[in-house]
Formats: sequence, structure tokens, C-alpha cells
Amino acid sequence: MTVDGRFVASWLLSVLAILAILILGRPLLAPLAFAVLIWAILNALTEVLERIRLPPAFAWTGSLLLIAGGLYLFLQILGTQADAVTAEAPHYFAKLEHLAGSAEAFLHLGHTKFTDVINPGSIAGMVGAAAASAGSFVFTLLIVIVYVGFLLAEQTQLPGKLARLLTDQTSRDETGKVIQTIAHQVQAYLGVCTFLSAVMALGTYALLLAMGVSFAAFWALVLFLATYIPTIGAAAVLLPALMALLQFGTFTPFVIVVVILGGLHFVLANIVSTILLGRTLDISPLGIILALSFWGLIWGVAGLFLAVPITGAFAIVCRHIEGLNWIAIALAGPEKKPRSKRVGTRARRTN
Repeated sequence: MTVDGRFVASWLLSVLAILAILILGRPLLAPLAFAVLIWAILNALTEVLERIRLPPAFAWTGSLLLIAGGLYLFLQILGTQADAVTAEAPHYFAKLEHLAGSAEAFLHLGHTKFTDVINPGSIAGMVGAAAASAGSFVFTLLIVIVYVGFLLAEQTQLPGKLARLLTDQTSRDETGKVIQTIAHQVQAYLGVCTFLSAVMALGTYALLLAMGVSFAAFWALVLFLATYIPTIGAAAVLLPALMALLQFGTFTPFVIVVVILGGLHFVLANIVSTILLGRTLDISPLGIILALSFWGLIWGVAGLFLAVPITGAFAIVCRHIEGLNWIAIALAGPEKKPRSKRVGTRARRTN
């Protein structure tokens, strides 16, 4: 086996250049990627509304109103609940200190105080940092909305620009098929994920409201966002459960929230999504974990939300480029077994 040194060197330089662009261009690329995803969700909603016989103008208006209403509700919950959480933080910290003291006495851990481990001043600093990050998120959201507006304005001109860029008819058709495949599969994925996140948020809000847990709308919003993140998003169920533990001071509400919301998340993520999506993006569980690790490392929390759609689109592109097929094969899930045909049975019935 021989290795071409120039080929390896060119590959390494290309990978390093791409990594540098992704890391340094994060303030520009991450909002742009979110804008493309929202644009894809808008197109997916419009297609769904057009299937129920709505005219295109009404379908676009309805999808825009749904997205705008969702963003308004998101900002409303974030704005009102953030102030309430900040005001109640010292009270819940005192409860947490009491529970920690009881656990230390029960486990005979000595005379270590909870305040020696976690300083109340650090909690206040964390709350302030969270509020500052929320303000930064709102500013980023405004940039994303501007990008979405420009994408919608350019949408009808994209096929013409593609035709001018690629003069060869074969290359144009092949590129058009790749773009259509990416658009269709990413739209289907995001549409189903949005539906599952909405169901998870409604279930969370209903359960917490029935149990009397504080900040039910806020935790429903957290679970709505966390459901977009595969595999590790289920850990967010512990947050409202901890809220119930701190509020009531007993483990029974904690267990109820974990069991019900954990079961709901399991059903949505492993059964309903499989029925609705099948193998839309065709990424193995290992590929999903690697994608979450990579994009989370270079783009932080934003990368966790963008990891699966970006990796799925990248795998589709690799399938159509000679020499990069191995990347798509490595990321793909297990092959489907063909259904066996009952040829012998049919032959016996015929005879």
C-alpha cells in the first residue's frame, strides 16, 4: 500500500482551512445556517398547507404567521420568565442548600457545608450571565430574521442563478437533483422535529401546570428546544424534575416528572420519529454522536442544533462526488434488508 504524500498534504491543508473558516466565521456562518433552517421550515409548512388545497398566497401567509407567532411566544416566555427566575433564584438556592445538608447528614459525609462547594455569589453571577446571553440571543435572532427575509426574496431567482453558473446541462441537472434532495430531506426532518418538539412542549406544560410546578412555560420552552437535539436532548427532562424537587422538597414529584416526561420523550424520539421520518437523512447513531461532538465543539450550543441537518446535507453531497463516497458510507446507517418474496407459496397456490 503506497501513500501519496502530496495528496495527504493537500487534504490536511484543505481540512485545516475549512476548520479555520468555520471557527473564525462562526459569528456570520451560525446565524446564516439558522436562517437557512428557518427558511426550510417555512417552505415545508407552505407545502403542507398547499396539500390541503390552500392557494399559494394563503399558504405562504399562513406559514409566515405560524413562524412569527412561534417567535413572539418564544420571546414573550423568555422575557417574562427570565425576570421571575432571577427574582426566585435566592429562594430556591436556600432550598437546595437545605436538601444538600439533609443528604450529607443521611450519607454521613462529615461537616462539609454546601456553601463551601457552591457560593451563592457565583449563582447570582451565573444568573446574570444567563440574562446577558439571552440578550445576545435576541440580537442574533434579529440577524437571523433579516437573513430569512433576504433568502425569501432571492428564492425565485435561485434556479436562474444556478443555470447561469453551470453552463453544462448534465452538471446543471445533477446539481439540481442534489439540491432538491437536500432541500426535501432537510425540510422533512425539520418539519417532523418541529412537530415532535411542539408535542413535547405541550406535554411538559400540561404536566407541570397540573402538578403546580413553577415556571411551567419556561420549562416547556426548554424541552421544545432540547427535543431538536437527538440523543442528548433527553437529559433536559431532568431540569423541570429538579425544579419540582426544589419546589416541593420531596422526591415523589421528581420521580413523576422524570418518568412521564422521559417516557414521552422516548416514545417521540424512538417510535414516532421513526414512523414519520424512516431514514430521511440516513445517519448512523455513531455518526450523530460524532456530528454533535464536532459541531458542538466549534459552534457551541448552536452547533448542537445544526449538527444533524448539516451532516445530513454533507452526506448527500458526498454521495454525488466521486472520491467522497466513502464519507457518505461511513456516516450512513445499516442497510435495509430486502423483503423476501413468497415465490414458493405463490407457486404452490397456482398449482
